[in-house]
Amino acid sequence: MLSNLTAETGKERQLRLLVVDDNRDAANSLHVILRMWGYDCRVAYDGPSGLEQARGYVPDCLLLDINMPKMDGLAVARQVRQLPGLDRAKLIALTAYSDAHHGERIRDAGFDYHLVKPADLTELQRILDMLDDIMRLASSTEHLARQNVALASETKELLQEVKQDIREVKAEVKDLKAELREVKETRSDGPPGEKADH
Repeated sequence: MLSNLTAETGKERQLRLLVVDDNRDAANSLHVILRMWGYDCRVAYDGPSGLEQARGYVPDCLLLDINMPKMDGLAVARQVRQLPGLDRAKLIALTAYSDAHHGERIRDAGFDYHLVKPADLTELQRILDMLDDIMRLASSTEHLARQNVALASETKELLQEVKQDIREVKAEVKDLKAELREVKETRSDGPPGEKADH
């Protein structure tokens, strides 16, 4: 089934996802769905182990439950934003809270998206597709930038070679002119009665 779903999308997935939820059934179900969609995905069942996995796995996107014991999703999000290499990771809040107060707390913690449980899978897939496209575009842009740097370096080397060739040609032309002058002077200084060629 995975190969069919990946084939239907017509592209290889780029995103690395980490699901963090203390409800093991919910976490495992979402993990299975994300793997079926073709994503590289891992799961953790509490905030501290989620942070530990995030450090080693360096996901592009974390799907965090908010109401967890030990460390809630808001605290995890704040710490993720401080970790090197994870400051740009996208954060999706998965929570039963839909009121404005919780929405504000979720935004303040640094989340990019807020989905109310049970998450609308169509909406989740839309968000992940968009993030995947953005990552693919960023990767393509980075590749093109590297190619441009390499081309610029090659162009600079070629220009230096051309400048060196021009200097050498100029030196040869200068030597040739000097030789021509000498030939002309020799001919004009020749024996009487001979005409110098012009």
